[in-house]
Order: sequence, then structure tokens, then C-alpha cells
Amino acid sequence: MATMQQARHELLKAKWMEIINEQRISGLAVRKWCEANEISAPSFFYWSRVIRQDSLVKAGTMAVNGQTCFAEITPDLDRLKSVNGNGICAVIRFHGSEVEIHNGADPATLESLLGLIGRSS
Repeated sequence: MATMQQARHELLKAKWMEIINEQRISGLAVRKWCEANEISAPSFFYWSRVIRQDSLVKAGTMAVNGQTCFAEITPDLDRLKSVNGNGICAVIRFHGSEVEIHNGADPATLESLLGLIGRSS
């Protein structure tokens, strides 16, 4: 059973995932977007880090526990067209999280990420 603190964390995380997605779609730099939308840039960066860490922990836990799941991969061509000008060459959605892969991404990091996803799917 989730505690009130855990429930609050999940609600805030969902809210910030939407905020972060809006910023990415905008194409503006984070600080400029935050200023234009009256969002605290330090809070934006904090929640970006929290969401990224939660996603990595979840993926790692699933890999260690040997849990499996189905991950449908479908191209979102409209989204890719809108963000491709920002240097994003792929977007992976996995367990309610998103990973954007930018042009020039480190191959070793990509290999590790795809390995985690492969073991948990």
C-alpha cells in the first residue's frame, strides 16, 4: 500500500512529466521556456533528475528481478518531425517514461540503456 508521501510523489512526478514534455515540444531552451511560463528552472532541473533516476531504478530493478513485460514500439512520426530540429533522432517510451535519443549520443550509454530495456521486456 502506498503511503501519502509516495502518492504525493507520484502525483507531482506525473505533473512534472507533463511540464517537461511541454518544454521539449516547444523547442525553446529550458531556462527561456521556464521564464516564459513562470516555472522555477531549479525545480524543472530537479524534477527532470528525479524522473530520470526513478526510471533507471525501475528499469534496473526489473532487470535484476527478471520481470518481463511487453513493450510496443510504434513510431510517432508527427512528434519526431516536431522535435527532430532539436537534434532528437529517436524517442523510446517504456513503462510510462520517455527516453529521447539525441544525435551524437554516446554509443556505450545507448547500448547499456537498450540492454536494460531488453532484459526487462
